[in-house]
Order: sequence, then structure tokens, then C-alpha cells
Amino acid sequence: MLRSFRQRSFTLASLMGAVLTLSACSAGQPLPPPLPELEKAAPYTLADATFSQTLNELDLTQTALATLATSHAGRSDIAVLGATIAKDLTENQKALAKLAAAHSVTLTTVPSAANQKTIDRMQRLRGASFDRSYVRQFTLAHTHIKPSLESQISTSKNKDLVKLATDAQTKLNSYDAQMH
Repeated sequence: MLRSFRQRSFTLASLMGAVLTLSACSAGQPLPPPLPELEKAAPYTLADATFSQTLNELDLTQTALATLATSHAGRSDIAVLGATIAKDLTENQKALAKLAAAHSVTLTTVPSAANQKTIDRMQRLRGASFDRSYVRQFTLAHTHIKPSLESQISTSKNKDLVKLATDAQTKLNSYDAQMH
């Protein structure tokens, strides 16, 4: 029994020596670099929220009018462009709603009463009269939103919203050029 105790003590002492030797090897290792700081969420100011509401209203109204253009336009190029505008602005509106929701801003899902009145009036038009009215309405809306887009692009600190505004500006400029 005494012999068994000595063997265990010797084995334990050998094991402790090995552990201490291995721990001494890692003492000279450099510390790992610190983790990078998490990127702070982009700010969403009152101006950003106001712009989001304005762009959302444009998207909703122009999507409805562009959808009408697909069936009411006299010119085939306006009908085709209407389908493109409806698709693009619907995607833009969804991205805008997602971004706004992430910052606790709720956007409307229907056009304002004044814009709905314009949509209702346009529903009664067909052919060349629709084309003239649609181009005029689009140009007016584009002219109205241009300063807001430019201001948002130059002043907002929210990169995601600036990207949406830049994309919207590019697309609206393209659509306006195609209509004229």
C-alpha cells in the first residue's frame, strides 16, 4: 500500500511539473489585438424622418399613376415606362419603409387625399389626354421633390437614406428625360 501511494505521488508530481512547464511557455506570447469597436447606428434625424415621409408620398402617388399609364397611355413608350416606374418605385418604397421602421418611423401606405384626387382624375383619362396629363403630373412632382433630394443627399448623415435618395434622384432624372 505504501508503494502504491509513492507511485501516485510520483505520477502526480510529474504531471504537475509538465503543466507548470507548459504554462511557462505561453507566458511570453503577445496578447491578442483588441476587437474593433462596433459601428454605431447611422443617425436618423427629424429632417431624415420628414424627408422619408415626402419620398414615401412621391413613391405611392407616382406608383399609382405609373400603373395607370400601363393601361391608359396612348403612347406605347409611356405605357412601357409606366411599368418600369411602377416596379422601381415600389421597390424604393419598400426599402424606404424598412429603413424608416428600423428607426421607429411609420410611413403611410396610401397617398394623401390631394394626391388620391389626382389619381382619381387621371383614371378617367385615356390616350393622348392621359399622356399629356401624366407627363405634366410627373414633371411637376419631379420638380417639387428635386430640392428635397439634393438637400438630403448633401446633408444627411444616414448613409442608407442618402443611398436611397441618390438612387431615386438618378431614376427620376432618367424617367423625366425619357418622357420628353
